[in-house]
Amino acid sequence: MSQLFARGRACRLPRRLPLPRPWPTRCSSTSSIAPSIAALLNPSSASSSPPRPASSPGELLTLNGFVRSLRKQKRVAFAVIGDGSSLKTVQAVLTPEQADGLSTGVAVAVTGRWTPSPGAEQSFELQADSVRVLGTNDATTSPLQKKYQTPEFLRTLPHLRARLPINALLLRLRSLVTAQATNYFVNHGFIQAHPPIITSSDCEGAGEVFTIAPETSSNPANGATEQPKGHQELFFGSPKYLTVSSQLHLEALAQSVGKVWTLSPTFRAEKSDTARHLSEFYMLEAEVAFVENLTDVMDVVEGLLRTLATELQASVIGEELLEARARDDRDDGNAVSSTVLAQRWQGLIQGPWPRITYQEALEHLTLAVANGEARFEFAPGHEDGFQTEHERFLAERLGGGGPVFVTDYPREIKPFYMAPSSKTTAGHDQTPTVACFDLLVPDICELVGGSMREHRLPELVKSMEDHGLRSAPTPEPETSDGSLQCYESLPPNFSLSANMIAGAFAGIAEHSVMYPIDLLKTRMQVVNPSPTAVYSGISNAMVTISRVEGFRTLWRGLSSVIVGAGPAHAVYFASYEATKHALGGNEGGSEEHHPFAAAASGAAATIASDALMNPFDVIKQRMQLHGSVYKSVPHCAREVLRVEGLSAFYVSYPTTLCMTVPFTALQFMSYESISKVMNPTGRYDPYTHCFAGALAGGLAAGFTTPLDVIKTLLQTRGNATDSELRNVSGLVNAAKIIHRRDGWKGYFRGLKPRIITTMPSTAICWTAYEMAKAFFIARSERGPMLKRGE
Repeated sequence: MSQLFARGRACRLPRRLPLPRPWPTRCSSTSSIAPSIAALLNPSSASSSPPRPASSPGELLTLNGFVRSLRKQKRVAFAVIGDGSSLKTVQAVLTPEQADGLSTGVAVAVTGRWTPSPGAEQSFELQADSVRVLGTNDATTSPLQKKYQTPEFLRTLPHLRARLPINALLLRLRSLVTAQATNYFVNHGFIQAHPPIITSSDCEGAGEVFTIAPETSSNPANGATEQPKGHQELFFGSPKYLTVSSQLHLEALAQSVGKVWTLSPTFRAEKSDTARHLSEFYMLEAEVAFVENLTDVMDVVEGLLRTLATELQASVIGEELLEARARDDRDDGNAVSSTVLAQRWQGLIQGPWPRITYQEALEHLTLAVANGEARFEFAPGHEDGFQTEHERFLAERLGGGGPVFVTDYPREIKPFYMAPSSKTTAGHDQTPTVACFDLLVPDICELVGGSMREHRLPELVKSMEDHGLRSAPTPEPETSDGSLQCYESLPPNFSLSANMIAGAFAGIAEHSVMYPIDLLKTRMQVVNPSPTAVYSGISNAMVTISRVEGFRTLWRGLSSVIVGAGPAHAVYFASYEATKHALGGNEGGSEEHHPFAAAASGAAATIASDALMNPFDVIKQRMQLHGSVYKSVPHCAREVLRVEGLSAFYVSYPTTLCMTVPFTALQFMSYESISKVMNPTGRYDPYTHCFAGALAGGLAAGFTTPLDVIKTLLQTRGNATDSELRNVSGLVNAAKIIHRRDGWKGYFRGLKPRIITTMPSTAICWTAYEMAKAFFIARSERGPMLKRGE
């Protein structure tokens, strides 16, 4: 456009194009909104911007509000109007006709003349010209009556309780303090942040958090609900909580902009019905980066509180607070009097704000007890820190009724992340202390807490270890709760006992469910069986055994499996988890593939577990044979030990290892590969685990069947009638006998029942292991996490 004018050009509008009409002004310095009572009675201190000029006598105005009380006389009526903007009210003078239909609680708009009042209780009153009822109210049935209402009762009326003058005053006080805190932080270069309310961290520790979970309606008609079960049904895919503190978020943000603060809602699941324990409240938090002296942090706190007290003391809201407290002094002798409240504000403004170390405070407490100046229920010391009674004494005595900073607390009673105290402030008794402070004030005791943070990684890790916190690597976000890697590896905070219990449960479930098929496999693998124990297939074997020997024969020897499989699988899974972690099998995200680590850890685990399981497997197969004379597990164990000696329980152990080591290695390599293909995201999916486990187990079982046939021959030799079979010794000798008698097909006797047994067994084993692990995961999430402390 400037180029067109520079060249001398102009634009000519068409003749029929109307000229644009000016837009109406949408905002002006004057407003049609009726003034509030606070603006009428205190125009200079009203919150409107710019302040409303004082109303002149005789001015016509409209006042909106609620009728607080109504007094009717024969020729005149008086209505006391309040709107919540001030503790003060305005008296409206009405005619009897205007007062008709009015009662306490009715919302009205009164238009009239602002005139001086002849009464002594108010300087001005409103001579009503008209009264318009905006909202009716039946005073006889209204829950708010002109009497004392307990806080418990008012909590049942959330839509009405703020209409009480004192509650409206608290809302205005909160608004004023929030505005002044914002101004203070803005003037000192702080950036306001809004950290998330829903978070994955329990910053305070002790598990006192509210867990977020969607409530899904299974039948909207009757309102029945179902809570999500398991990690796979969680809304966010992993547990999330209502925040207990914004500290962790602010610490990260402070690294970007230097100084940050927030005033955000905070939630604590503490079942304590006291004024010091709230389930929901707003907490002001701030973080400052590049600070090397604790004094600088205390200066920020002192400056903030001094500013708030100064502004409050000079405000109309402060005057109303003192006025309300003075009025209540007669009714509540236990409350803080208006005089004491004013003195505390003055103490915040003038100080002296003493700063003492924990050791010095402890010496004051000890001396007071020795001189008979104080008696405490709990003796002050280093072990448990200061109790409320100690803090109250320090605030009253050392603070002179005002605030006092206590610094450099013993290290063992403070969180791990606090930096050590400087040499100039360390305790005289050489007790390790940390650079922290608590600001103590009368009655409330601890009002503010803060500390310097340990930023050196080696010292931070050492402090975590000293506080009993494990410094194991944090799992990837996508694998920390219910993912595939978490399925293969329990979370790092799980104990050895948790691994063993989960493994024992899986082992018992695996061997118990498929035990009848395992018995058929043993019968079909026997070399040179008796004529009555020759079967043409799985169905024929099951029908024959059930018909001739009874259905209970299919479960013969099950007790041996239950007794042995529990401890053996406990050792198996515990060894597997430890070995895989040591070999780096749990590193990386869900896309990382570690087949050799899985194979090696599985092989190492089976060596340990088979040493425990082999004797029970010998007993099991002896009892599974056709015509077995053993009546119970103890009977079989005693007879084998008496006739064949201890070596009979381990004669097949080398063969077992030769079979189970490649079986386990092949199974876990196949399992991990199949799982990666079926579920590349790595999220928990029971169908993937079940299907991949079954395929991997069947593949491994088919390739290792020859070794299983050899093992069966070695473990059942004591029941053989053939002298050659009875005297067989070792893997090579057994393999030669099988090849000489049955050829190559002899190595695959019982192939079908072995695969049929192994596939569901593997699926059941992993499913049962995951079920037990999910139980421990849920239980651990309710336990304590890293404790923040401040």
